Amino acid sequence: MTHGKSMQMLHPDDSQKLHSLLQNEDQQYRRLLRLAWRQNAYLRRQDVERLEKNAAEWRKYLPEANAVRDQRVELVRTLGDQMGVGPTTTSPGKLLEYAAPPAQRTIKDAVATLLKTTTELARQNELNRSLAEFCLDLAREEATIFKEYITADPSGCYGDDAQKATAGPGGVLVKQA
Repeated sequence: MTHGKSMQMLHPDDSQKLHSLLQNEDQQYRRLLRLAWRQNAYLRRQDVERLEKNAAEWRKYLPEANAVRDQRVELVRTLGDQMGVGPTTTSPGKLLEYAAPPAQRTIKDAVATLLKTTTELARQNELNRSLAEFCLDLAREEATIFKEYITADPSGCYGDDAQKATAGPGGVLVKQA
């Protein structure tokens, strides 16, 4: 379907620009993937300080990745319209038949690499979500155990004056819990 436009070959400069954007997008997502791997390690060690730093890096780099993706999507839409594929095309693969054979191979390889990276990133993010959920459940259980069992025993409680309580819970630890 040509959507009223004449079909033409993808200009080599456009092929190179698309290839560069695909590579840049992959690099951006690889950086996020490294951050996701680190997040997993910090979650397992319950390293809150490093988790916060990692989250700050994520917030810093995610907009860059989104911007590169948006540039790639816009280029593909524009080229799709020019090639007669249609203005709503967002998949670089649909443009391959309009590219010269060498460009077809490099674009196809770049798309495959990007797909692999984004799949790994999505998988790691889901693993991290599950691990974070587990950690939160564990913390809730520990807080419940502390509140119900440890603070119920006056011998393990301390008052505001840092002396052992004799009348049951009510000290600093109980207030924090």
